[in-house]
Amino acid sequence: MTQTSQPRRELHSGRGKKTFDRIPSGFSLVGALVILFEVVTLGAVGLALAVGDPSDDGASRDKEARRVEVTYIATGDHPSVNLSVGNANDSHESRRIVTLPYRETVEMAPGADFYLDVTSREDQEGGTLTCTVLVDGKVVQQAHNTTDPSSAICAGSVTAAPRPGIPVPTLTPGASPLPEERRLTGTVKVLEYPGEGSPVIGTVTDSSLEYAELGGTWDRSRTLDPVFDGFTRKQEGRQRALVKSTQVDEDIMAAAGGTGELRGVAGAVMDERRRYEYPRDQAVLVDVASQPLKVDGRDAWLLVSEIHFHKRGVPSTMDLNAVLVVDTGRVRPSVLWVVLPETNKKLWPDLNTLVASVQVR
Repeated sequence: MTQTSQPRRELHSGRGKKTFDRIPSGFSLVGALVILFEVVTLGAVGLALAVGDPSDDGASRDKEARRVEVTYIATGDHPSVNLSVGNANDSHESRRIVTLPYRETVEMAPGADFYLDVTSREDQEGGTLTCTVLVDGKVVQQAHNTTDPSSAICAGSVTAAPRPGIPVPTLTPGASPLPEERRLTGTVKVLEYPGEGSPVIGTVTDSSLEYAELGGTWDRSRTLDPVFDGFTRKQEGRQRALVKSTQVDEDIMAAAGGTGELRGVAGAVMDERRRYEYPRDQAVLVDVASQPLKVDGRDAWLLVSEIHFHKRGVPSTMDLNAVLVVDTGRVRPSVLWVVLPETNKKLWPDLNTLVASVQVR
């Protein structure tokens, strides 16, 4: 018996119509557009929540952009000063010793208060000092050390109005930076400094030593009171050149360790001369020679150092210092101290003359 195949029945809703068949074709397009709009709207809301309020972001950027540039300038005829900068209502940052001229630019918040204090160092009072403060490149305050001869202070608000007619100071090159300190631990012989040097016009006898008395631009040698000067003999030359002698005192012997080791004594004498003769905390020792010698068969030690420094009113920024310590057979050794400034190098051969002339008496 032949079976007739039946058409496959489909699951229909209602009267046999498919669900989507019941929606008119025009409405299908509208529905798709509605769904797409809702997706886009929800995405935009989510993105806005993630990023935040654009008006707030703009405000913060604008607030950050409103920070102002404040420039501190310190000038004067001092080679170096004590300087403090900072916010007048906050802690001040002490720069301690800086060389002039000095310039620094910082960023500060709107309404902040600036502070600049330029003070002469303890051993360099007098002269001229000037502080200047710029806000966004314009001078808002300038002060001189007229009221207080040792200090110039600028303090105020960054909102202060510019002061027309006050020029920005010209920053001419100041003192060169001091070199790094260097102390010799080995033996280095003293140089033979070129040139004729000063003539020898006699001899000086002091503290069991005999050495040359120099002529030319040197004054005559004279005695000193060791209670007031620390030395017993002195000869002065032009531009702060100096020759002094005495017996090493007990304090220096103690500073050298009390052993009488001549190299240590020579170093202690040099350290003391730096401490008493040069600006505090602004003099650097650079040893250039350190060697043992024999003086009339007795032990001696020669230490030669460059002392680099900055001092108002002194054109030289380096002196050649020499300390010769000689064991004379007494309880304490004797010392010859020589100072020859860089600005008068014609006298540097005098160091070789003096060292070669020393004898024990």
